[in-house]
Amino acid sequence: MSTVLLVDDNQQNLYMLQVLLSANGFQVELASNGVEALERARSAPPDMIISDILMPVMDGFALCRAWKEDERLKNIPFVFYTATYTDPKDEDFALRLGADRFIIKPAEPEKFLALLSETMNDHEAGKPVATPQLAGDADCYKEYNAALIRKLERKMLQLEEANRILEGDIAERKRAETALEESEAKTRSILDNIGIGVALISPRMEILELNDRMRKWFPTIDPGQHPTCYRAFHDPVREVACDYCPTSKTLQDGLVHEATTQTPQAGVVRNYRIVSSPILNAAGEVTAAIEMVEDITEKLSLESQVRQAQKMESIGRLASGVAHDFNNMLGVIIGHAELAREQVAPTQPLFDSLQEIRKAAERSAALTRQLLAFARKQTVAPSVLDLNETVEGMLKMLRRLIGEDIDLAWRPGAGVWPIKMDPSQIDQILANLCVNARDAIAGVGKFTIETHSVTFDEAYCANHLGVVRGEYVLLAVTDNGCGMDKATLDKLFEPYFTTKGIGKGTGLGLATVYGIVTQNGGFINVYSEPGHGTSFKIYLPRHAAQTEPVRKESRVAQTARGHETIVVVEDEPSILDMAGQMLERLGYRVLAASTPGEAIRVAKGHAGEIHLLITDVVMPEMNGRDLAKHLVALYPGIRQLFMSGYTSSIIAHDAVLDEGVNFIQKPFSMQGLAAKVREALDTK
Repeated sequence: MSTVLLVDDNQQNLYMLQVLLSANGFQVELASNGVEALERARSAPPDMIISDILMPVMDGFALCRAWKEDERLKNIPFVFYTATYTDPKDEDFALRLGADRFIIKPAEPEKFLALLSETMNDHEAGKPVATPQLAGDADCYKEYNAALIRKLERKMLQLEEANRILEGDIAERKRAETALEESEAKTRSILDNIGIGVALISPRMEILELNDRMRKWFPTIDPGQHPTCYRAFHDPVREVACDYCPTSKTLQDGLVHEATTQTPQAGVVRNYRIVSSPILNAAGEVTAAIEMVEDITEKLSLESQVRQAQKMESIGRLASGVAHDFNNMLGVIIGHAELAREQVAPTQPLFDSLQEIRKAAERSAALTRQLLAFARKQTVAPSVLDLNETVEGMLKMLRRLIGEDIDLAWRPGAGVWPIKMDPSQIDQILANLCVNARDAIAGVGKFTIETHSVTFDEAYCANHLGVVRGEYVLLAVTDNGCGMDKATLDKLFEPYFTTKGIGKGTGLGLATVYGIVTQNGGFINVYSEPGHGTSFKIYLPRHAAQTEPVRKESRVAQTARGHETIVVVEDEPSILDMAGQMLERLGYRVLAASTPGEAIRVAKGHAGEIHLLITDVVMPEMNGRDLAKHLVALYPGIRQLFMSGYTSSIIAHDAVLDEGVNFIQKPFSMQGLAAKVREALDTK
C-alpha cells in the first residue's frame, strides 16, 4: 500500500482528500504546513507528497525547494494541488522548482486519481522524477517574487471587484474584510517565514512594510513612521538615494532590477543582494515596489576563501615545476664541483672557488626544498608522534634561535592526542615561526608555544573553507611583537612575500609552514593586529589508529664505499654522466643507460650479477617503477633506488613515500649518494 503525505492548512480540504485517497487504497499522512511536512517526511519518507501552495509557516514553493535539496526526499514524486496559484507562470515556476505534477483545484475525483496513478506508475517504472531547473538562489528569489507579485496583483484586483459589487451591502463588505484580513495574515505569515528580507517601498521611497527578517536586520526602523529608505537603511544616514538603487529604478520604469550593495550597519559592513519588482494597479501604473533582500556577507566571505585557495594552489603548481627543473641543474653543479674539488689540493686558490660554488648550489637547493614544501611535494616519511615530546626536544634549539631577550613559554596540553607526520616537519614549522617571531619583537618580548586537543563540528566547518569535521591537535605559537595589518595577512603565505628588508628574509618561511600543514591534512588560522602581536594556530589531524613505533633514521657512514655493480638510468645526459663518475670514484662498477629500453638491453647483455638499479622516476618509454619490475624479472635479488627532483605519484601518494621505497632527492652530493647507495644495498 502506497503512502501519500497531504499538506494543506485547510482542514476541510485535508479531510476530503483523505477520504478520497483512503477509499482508493492509499495510506494517508497529514500535515498543515511545509515545516510540519518536512519533519514527518524526514522521520518516515512517504511514496508521494501532495501539497497546497498558499500556507503559513512555510508555503508550498518553499517546501518543494527544500524537498528537492534533501538527499532522502528528492527522488519522491512531488505534486502541487492549488486553488490560489493558477496562472500558467505559476505552474511553470512550480515545475522548474522540481514538481512532478501541477493540478488546479477543484479537480474531478476520477481525473485527480488518474493523474496520481500515472505519476506513481512512472515512479515505480523507474522514470526519473523532475529535477530543479533554476540556476541558483538569485533566480529562485526572482521567480518567487514574480509569483508573489502576481498573487498580490490578483488579490488587489479581486478586492477592487469585491468593493464594487458589495458597495451597497455592509454585511457582505464586513465578510469580505474578514476574508481579506485572513488572507493578509496568511500572506504576512508566509513573508515572515521565508529566508529572505522583504520590504514594501512607496513611490516616495518611504518604507511601508517590513517582514520579520528585515525587522531583525534593522530593529530601529518603524514602518508606521514611513521613514525614507535610503536614510533608514544606512548608518550614518544618507541624504540622497543611492545611485545603484534598484528600487528607485523600478519605481521609475516599472521593471525588475537587481543590485548588490555594501551597507554600514551597527558598526560593521554587511553585503546584500536586492531584487526589486513593481506592484501595478489595474491601469498598469506603479503603486509601490517590493524589495527582496538577501544577506550575502558570509557567502562572499566563503567565495573569497575559495579564490584564495585557488590562487595558492596555482602558485604551488608553478613552484613545484620550477623546483623540479632547477633541481636537475643544481645536481649537475653540486656533483661536478665535488668531483673537481677532489682533484685540487686544499692549498690551491681553485679549491676555495670550488668550495664557494658548492655552497652556493647547496643554498639554492635549500630554497627549492622550501618551494617543494610549500607546493606539498616535499618527500616525507611520516611516523606516529607525541607532539608534546617532539616540541620539548626542540626547546633548547629554539631558545638559541630567539636569543636571551625573548622569553620562551612552553605550555603543553594534558593528554594531547597523537599525530602522524614526519618529525622533521615539526622542526621546520617551529623554526620558521620562531625566526619570524624573533624578527617581529623589538627588544624584550615573549614567545609562547601551546598544545591542545580540539574537535570541530559541522557548524564550524560550514563557515571555514577547507576545515573537515573531526578531531585535531592544536599547535599554537604566539608572540607579542609588532603584529600585522590586513594587507599583510592576505599575502602572508605567498612564496617570496616578505616585510623584512633586503637580505634579511627569503619570503619562503611561512610558505613552507603552509605547505607542510596542508600536506598533512591540517589548516592554519592567523590572528594579528598592528601593535598587538601575532598568533598562529595550527590544527593537525588526530591519528586515531593503534600507536606505531617512531621510524628511526638509518645511520650510514657518509664515506661508505663499495664494489657492487650498479645500473644507472637517467634521461638527462649531464646528470647521468655526473652520477656515473661519482659511483665509480666510490668503487662501484657502473652500467649507464639514458632510456629504460637501453637499460633493459644493457642488463640482458651483462654476464655477471647486477646488485642495484638507480633510476629516475619519470622518463620516456616507461617510468622508473615499471623499469624496476622488468629488471627484477631478470635479476630477482636486485635492489632499487629511485631519484627525482620531487616525489611522483609513481612512488608516493601526496608526497608520502610508499612503504619500503628507497629514494634520494635531487640535487644530491657524492656523500649523500654514497650513504643512500649503501643503505639500499644493505637493506634486508
